[in-house]
Amino acid sequence: MANAFSRRVNRLNQRHGKTYQQMAADCGFERSVTWWNKMAWEQIEDPPRPALFPYLAKALEVPERRVAEMVAEQWCGVRPDDKVPERLRSLLLILRGVQEEDLSLIEQMADALSLKGTAQRDALALAEQVAELEPSDEAWAMVAAYDRDA
Repeated sequence: MANAFSRRVNRLNQRHGKTYQQMAADCGFERSVTWWNKMAWEQIEDPPRPALFPYLAKALEVPERRVAEMVAEQWCGVRPDDKVPERLRSLLLILRGVQEEDLSLIEQMADALSLKGTAQRDALALAEQVAELEPSDEAWAMVAAYDRDA
């Protein structure tokens, strides 16, 4: 079971400097500072009630729907079926705050990184073909080098 809710609390605290006091204040103190601290340490066993989701959404800086998804994932082991890979979920949350005029820059960076990944995988496949056609220590070293980069 993934701890999506606790990870979000930790991300806000560690990467964005949001304190547990600020989280408690943002949710109208519906959850205490201690509760947020325990949540970060994954010490809360019972899920929050749905009536709290609007308050938690404000504190976690996500839509209510995402709060429901994180609760379902952390306490019930159920993930949304939206086909967004786990490694991209936190990125999507960050991208919501990007200004419209900056989106093209982010798209260009993502395209470049995607092309880089594709090129690395293609280079590895070609190196493997060469090593199979003409096996040598040098050819297999090339495969190993490309495999590290891919």
